[in-house]
Amino acid sequence: MKKALQFILAIFLSTQVWAQVNPISEANEMYKKGEYEKAIQAYEFVLDTHLEAPEIYFNLGNAYYKTGEISSAILNFERALLYSPDDKDIQYNLDLARKHVLDKFEVLPEIFIERWFSGFRNSFSADMWSYFSILFFLLTLTFACFYLYSNKSGLKKLGFFLAFFAFGISILTYSFASQKTDEINIRVHAIIVSPSVTIKGSPDKSGTELFLLHEGTKVKVIGELQEWRNIQLSDGNEGWLKKEDIEMI
Repeated sequence: MKKALQFILAIFLSTQVWAQVNPISEANEMYKKGEYEKAIQAYEFVLDTHLEAPEIYFNLGNAYYKTGEISSAILNFERALLYSPDDKDIQYNLDLARKHVLDKFEVLPEIFIERWFSGFRNSFSADMWSYFSILFFLLTLTFACFYLYSNKSGLKKLGFFLAFFAFGISILTYSFASQKTDEINIRVHAIIVSPSVTIKGSPDKSGTELFLLHEGTKVKVIGELQEWRNIQLSDGNEGWLKKEDIEMI
């Protein structure tokens, strides 16, 4: 019994020590103390270990915002939102940071049903849609059992229709999960990180100058050619810029 208590105590103490040297805990402590530069380095170190979470990106975005690095703050808030699209705190801070961006563009109008459908899909993360898909698939199997093994015709019909409905919802939620996963793994949006950049009409230094963009502006990358990237704005305008002028979300 004594050895068991000693073993439990050793595990508890080792857990406490690990928590104290945990890079995320250290970064959080630095942020609480107002040591934002050190917190940024600590959070970036954690991300370099390929450990990603919305909380890490959110805290890193806050640290960058506190130091006045708006483009980096927006970049990390956008990344946090990919993993947790229904987080109101992330969206609020992102909107707050966007107010500092000089470039303002009209968004191309969407058909109501497309806008509603997109908003509904973005209301949950990829993991949550996956859980919904599994749940409705299990319900499909349950209702299918009613259809196959019930002796009552009314219950068989009900089981058939409910199984068909649950299976349809399972497929739909699976497609949402797949789309959200693709958004995380296949990044097509980026943030302008240069103070200002002239957008060219062609991927060439001597290309026609179309317009000027400033740091913090969100763009969609629709093509690439060597060190050049073809970008599109929310208002539909397109152009070319250098790869180093943007950071992929």
